[in-house]
Amino acid sequence: MRQTFILLLSVLFSTTLWAESVTVRGKLVSASDQNGLPYATISVAREVAPAAAIKKLATQENGTFSTALDPGKYIFTFYFVGMDQLEKPVEIGASQKSVDMGEIKMTESSTELDEISVTAQAPLVKVEIDKLTYNAKDDPESSTSSVLDLLRKVPLVTVDGEDEIQLKGSTNFKIYLNGKPSNMISSNPSQVLKSMPANSVKDVEVITDPGAKYDAEGIGGIINIVTDKRADDGYSGSVGANGDTFGGYGGNAYLATKYGKVGFTGNAGYYNFRRPASESSFFREETDPANTLSLDGTNKGKGGGLYLSGALSYEPDTLNLFNLSVSRFGGEYNSIGAQSAISRGVRPHSYDTRTNSTSQYGGMNLSADYQRNFKRKGEMLTVSYRFERNPNDSEYESEYNNVIDDQNTFHFPDGYKQKSVNNAGGNEHTGQVDYVNPLNGKHSIEAGLKYIFRDNSSEGDHTFFDVVDKVWKPDLTRKNDLDHQQNITSAYAGYGYKTGKVGMKVGLRAEHTQQDIHFMNMAQDTIIKTNFFDLVPSATISYQLGMTRTLRGGYNMRISRPGIWVLNPYVNDIDPNNISYGNPNLDAEQQHNFNINYGSFSQKLNFNATVSYSFAQNAVTSYSFIRDGVTHSTYDNIGRNHTVGTNVYVSWTPTQMIRTYLNGGINYTDIQSTENSELRNSGFSGRAFGGLTFTFPKDLRVGVNGGVFTSRVQLQTKQSPFYHYNFNVMKSLLNKKLDVSLYAQSLFSKYREFSSTTTGDGFTQKNKFLNPMRSINLSVTYRFGDLKSSMKRVQRTISNDDVMQNQDGGSQGGGTPAQGGSQ
Repeated sequence: MRQTFILLLSVLFSTTLWAESVTVRGKLVSASDQNGLPYATISVAREVAPAAAIKKLATQENGTFSTALDPGKYIFTFYFVGMDQLEKPVEIGASQKSVDMGEIKMTESSTELDEISVTAQAPLVKVEIDKLTYNAKDDPESSTSSVLDLLRKVPLVTVDGEDEIQLKGSTNFKIYLNGKPSNMISSNPSQVLKSMPANSVKDVEVITDPGAKYDAEGIGGIINIVTDKRADDGYSGSVGANGDTFGGYGGNAYLATKYGKVGFTGNAGYYNFRRPASESSFFREETDPANTLSLDGTNKGKGGGLYLSGALSYEPDTLNLFNLSVSRFGGEYNSIGAQSAISRGVRPHSYDTRTNSTSQYGGMNLSADYQRNFKRKGEMLTVSYRFERNPNDSEYESEYNNVIDDQNTFHFPDGYKQKSVNNAGGNEHTGQVDYVNPLNGKHSIEAGLKYIFRDNSSEGDHTFFDVVDKVWKPDLTRKNDLDHQQNITSAYAGYGYKTGKVGMKVGLRAEHTQQDIHFMNMAQDTIIKTNFFDLVPSATISYQLGMTRTLRGGYNMRISRPGIWVLNPYVNDIDPNNISYGNPNLDAEQQHNFNINYGSFSQKLNFNATVSYSFAQNAVTSYSFIRDGVTHSTYDNIGRNHTVGTNVYVSWTPTQMIRTYLNGGINYTDIQSTENSELRNSGFSGRAFGGLTFTFPKDLRVGVNGGVFTSRVQLQTKQSPFYHYNFNVMKSLLNKKLDVSLYAQSLFSKYREFSSTTTGDGFTQKNKFLNPMRSINLSVTYRFGDLKSSMKRVQRTISNDDVMQNQDGGSQGGGTPAQGGSQ
């Protein structure tokens, strides 16, 4: 396999070595003082098609620029804020080695500008007062990579070897699509983002300081994926397909079109994946009374999913804008596991078990927005409604054979079978009104009202096979049903100030929550009613150190209301030795966040560094304990967390051929239980992801990426560090409309071992997993149409981001709480 990969790489590389490019250089200056113009945008198009740019670049700090082009006739177009647009024709002969355009003079524009901003093609990162923006359209690899691959390069974001996404080293965050929480992403982010082509994304925003307009969620931030919605009385789009050596395959399609006052964008995708058999081992040692338990098993899985999304825009005039969007996502995952168990000590027994489980996830979303603009630029009123439905069901069947239990210490007899079906999910209705007024060039205000009604439920059906009567019977002892309703009313107000080099945003949000929880099992039928009120402040200040350097700091307090996945009392006893369930009595947690950020960007070098501190007194924390020889895993408000962290992002492009980047950080965490003083853990955790890309002539790219991650500090569990790496080769054909990409992961190691150790009162247990890692993926993408201008969409809309999906996953949601020993 290694020889095949090297041969293919050599063939692709050899097809491009004969290309002879010519270097075009020059210097852009101001006509009034002859000073160089830094970071001006330059667009290059062929003379026969001046409207279709084939390349964009930016001038350096002294105004100089250079680029490599094939022989031919071109139009260079220069843009700089406050200057008139300028076009220059350039003809490159086949015999020329270089072309010097000399000094190119731009004159000041007579048009008065309402605001000043720096626009440049090469800098990929823009620092704003409350967020960082990664310009995906200027990433040369976005044409062939997936959105998940794109996230690996975004500042403050890391993606580990199992494709788990982290923001500032934490999984406690939200993922938005065009400013809204997305069902199709939050339910299964890794698979969906793998299926989405990066060429459909315009920007990736990392909102590090969620202001008062965002729900008072206790999260580490927001990753907002902004799709490209450009179309000008025409259409554009792409289709793609992919497959890998595991047996997975998929396809995707993207379309953007606009005719007159109506615009439409749509995205669709299907994926089918296979997970080859992995091996696992589990060992638990109890001290009082003394007992050991060993489990050895295998597990393999397969699944697939389909997602559809569309957005319709209608702009009858310049003052009114209507948006309607709908999305539907559904998927299924099936796994088959086999396990052998041996217990020694006070509970001697052994058995073999085989389990078949299926989880179904998905949801649908319907949003309607109306935006009213006023004569003052930037003043607007937005009215929005959103409906969301999230069904998430699961079922399993287990069978126990070869049971040896002379002292009756095991739960089930030989031949015992059990089934469980859980129907969970809910409906959500949201109404919202937002008002924004810039007042003048220095001051701005914003305010809004919001109401959310949520109705979640979980209902289980449990049966067992009576080995005596040989019939299936209901098991009422395992009944754990839940109805959960929330009414949330909130209001916010914010103020912004910007003058010279200083910017500031302050805000205050008030939220009132009323919730009814109906908990039903065989022993009780209880209704719990709770009400609480929160005032949530936020503040951010920034200082412009220079044209390309910014220093900013911020504070915000957030809360997280427990979601259905941590409230759900449904007992997942697929493994009778390790069971897990939620806690319907959880309270909302509060978290305080402070951060200082320094950012600097230029044509060749982008640098961003963040230092942060956060603490929570009543954090919802997963914990495990032993009862009757069974590990129980659940959640409670027992966490007191303190975390100090750093994150550094560097992107360096020394030449047009080479680009390299590094993204990572180190955290120190101190976490302890408020209920048990002996439950405490502290230490350092780190992560780093880097890559190197070579861009050769004739549109050939070769890259290598890798990552190293140490264990996250948790209350009871320590995980082993691990690393991963991949290689990729991409070739563009048919005038850059067709891209063929080859992606190889862990090429030189077929399996990778992961382990975790959990300690508690009187027990220690360790999990080991040997997972298949080596895979090769081939993808093909074809683009069609022409992209020119942006489809309008409202600038404020509903974003419900206050719900905690699960303790370790944040918005990554989906599934029941983790099995014992794997938190």
